[in-house]
Amino acid sequence: MANPDFGPTAKEILQRIELGEQATTSSLVVAEVCAWLEYHGIRDKINTFIKALESYPTLKKCETTYEDELKAEELESRYAHLEFFDRVYLAQMLRLKLTEIYSNDRGFDKVTEIKRIFM
Repeated sequence: MANPDFGPTAKEILQRIELGEQATTSSLVVAEVCAWLEYHGIRDKINTFIKALESYPTLKKCETTYEDELKAEELESRYAHLEFFDRVYLAQMLRLKLTEIYSNDRGFDKVTEIKRIFM
C-alpha cells in the first residue's frame, strides 16, 4: 500500500540500498511501521516487512535505547518543533554520528546537525 505522495521516492531509496548504498534504520522505525500495519488491519504484512528489512545486507539496524529517549527530552528545548519520536531519531543519529536522514518531514530542515534528504 504505497503512499501516492511519498511511495515513488521511498521506492527509489530502497532501490539504492538494494544496489549497495549503506544506510541505517532504527528499531523504533520498525516498531512504528509494524504498529501502523496493525492499526490499518494488515497485520499479515508485518512478516513480509521484516523479511524485506532482512533482505538488505547494507541496511544496518540500530537499537533504540532509553538514553536516546532521555536525550530526546533534552533536545526539546532546541527542537520543540519536532515530535518526540523524531527527537529520538535525532538523538540516535547524534549518538551514531549520522549526518543525513531520509525523511519527508521538513521539520528536520531546521536541525543544524543533520541534512534531510528526500527527493
